[in-house]
Amino acid sequence: MKTESMKALLAAMLEQQLVEDEVRVLDEKRMRESLTTGPGLSDEEKDLLLRSPLARYRYQDMQAQIAEEVTETLRRHNIDTRILPLAAADKSDTHTFTCTGYRVILYDKKKYGIPWMILLQLEKPLRDAINPFTVVRLVDSGGLEWMRGRPDANGELTVSWIHPDTDLLERARRYELNLEIV
Repeated sequence: MKTESMKALLAAMLEQQLVEDEVRVLDEKRMRESLTTGPGLSDEEKDLLLRSPLARYRYQDMQAQIAEEVTETLRRHNIDTRILPLAAADKSDTHTFTCTGYRVILYDKKKYGIPWMILLQLEKPLRDAINPFTVVRLVDSGGLEWMRGRPDANGELTVSWIHPDTDLLERARRYELNLEIV
């Protein structure tokens, strides 16, 4: 089963849960901690989110609130999260796109059976503006998500692009890249 189909099935199952009075509650301080500085959620807390629609809604609200706070911090520090489409690109194996606050590097790895390796490098002002547990997402203006995850302590995130039918360099020529706080 494809990932998107599995997500849709799980979402449909979870939507069928009834909201009942909660006995166990994940308090706001603990939710914020798990999304910002850590530690992450324990197995018991994950179980609570799986079983309780109310807990999930509260957790999603906290995620959105933290994302807004980080986005506002970036705005205050004049950190732009958009990279405009490239006018032209050369034929080298490495392509770098820069923006105030971060850089995206595409490595052509077709000869190794991987279409692209994507490296996101956050500069110090951007690293300082986000929390250690902040999840970022790189998406183009055409709606394609290039990567998602938590940058490491050095502000780097690396993923393999395994979809040979999608040429990221061609998309970079046509679409704007945007770094989003999730």
